Amino acid sequence: MSQQITCPKCRHPFFWNGSDAVAVCRSCGTQYKMHPQTRSQDAVLMPPLGRGRVDHLTVLNESTIRNRPLLKSYLPPNWSYQCTLANDRFDLVSNPMVLSLSLLSPDRSAKIVFTGECFYKHIEPSPQTAALQNRLEDLTLTRTPMFFRLKSYQPAAAYCDTLAQGCGLTSLSVRHERQTDPEETVRQQRLVQHFLSKGFDHVSAAWAGKTYCGTSAEGHRRMVYAETRVLQLIRQATVQNVQLQPVPGMFGMRMVPQMVAQQVQERYWATSYEFTLLSSETAFEQAYTELQRINATLDYLPAMETVRAEMMSLVQNAQMGIAQAQAASWDRRSQIIADTNTYTSHIQHQMMADNAAAHDRAAGRYSEMIREVNTYRGYDGTTVEAPTRYDHVYQHRQDPDLYAVQQGDSLTFGIDFEELPKQ
Repeated sequence: MSQQITCPKCRHPFFWNGSDAVAVCRSCGTQYKMHPQTRSQDAVLMPPLGRGRVDHLTVLNESTIRNRPLLKSYLPPNWSYQCTLANDRFDLVSNPMVLSLSLLSPDRSAKIVFTGECFYKHIEPSPQTAALQNRLEDLTLTRTPMFFRLKSYQPAAAYCDTLAQGCGLTSLSVRHERQTDPEETVRQQRLVQHFLSKGFDHVSAAWAGKTYCGTSAEGHRRMVYAETRVLQLIRQATVQNVQLQPVPGMFGMRMVPQMVAQQVQERYWATSYEFTLLSSETAFEQAYTELQRINATLDYLPAMETVRAEMMSLVQNAQMGIAQAQAASWDRRSQIIADTNTYTSHIQHQMMADNAAAHDRAAGRYSEMIREVNTYRGYDGTTVEAPTRYDHVYQHRQDPDLYAVQQGDSLTFGIDFEELPKQ
């Protein structure tokens, strides 16, 4: 007998026939080693069973919060259930503190999956931005939880299509689309006012619930119901960007990177919750009734905000460390640029000074040649010119204004005279 299994990696359901040694997730392609067994030895996928009442739930597979109830919900009698931290369907990093509740009917003919609130920053879809889909980004919004992703905005109806397509059915078609009721309209109005009070300039909300019909991998007809509420959030923000600015230099303008403040329109979107129901045609109506009871009673407990605050504190500390490292890196980069500019300017000035000195020396030699003189430097720093016919020039040690000249080596002066060097 085939079994429906939820892939631990991508959270999408797939079927295993119960006899193959390897099961392959059709969504992400991950292979799992299985232990074939008879029907009487089938293991229960989610051991806890619902008691037909509202119970408090915790995440058992997380040691830090396993004894802290975070969610309450009606659990259908004898339905097996599991409460976990949800993996985001758009990446494999996992969205921290987003709860997911999975329920499986006793005969495994129906499965219900609830996923809590998720936040995204909108990016325009393109081949260039596709690589950014799996990146976490710090948005520092005044909203909890502070865990976000980059993803192109999807309207509520399109998001339901994404949920249904994740069930692994073929020949999927829409059978029925529910309309927004007055109670949902009131909830949307409350959410819009809430986000407007948080500093957003524009907030819009939309709800969708759609029923689909498709074919499973085994060729059986299956029903899917997807429901979600999507909010679009827009605000004006000041961001610091690095831009190349022209700066005058010794040899013209050069481009230097500088931090520039800019006003930009930031666009975010969020899913308040999402439900997915996958069942056979015969079990759909009863499973849908149970989903509505779950939806009517499901709520977060006060401990959820406490845990989120603890997680936010850890995230903020990490953000501060990253910001400090980025600031230090920017300071080092700025200092390197300043040192490079100073060194380049010094070299340029030195080259110009050496060039001017060379011109002065050439002009001096040319002047001496025309006037037929040689220049000597006195011991007191004065400059003395003498006709080129003299080979030696002397300056008196006691009387610096007294000079003597000599042609050849026929004369010898006393110790009172000092011979001057030629410049």
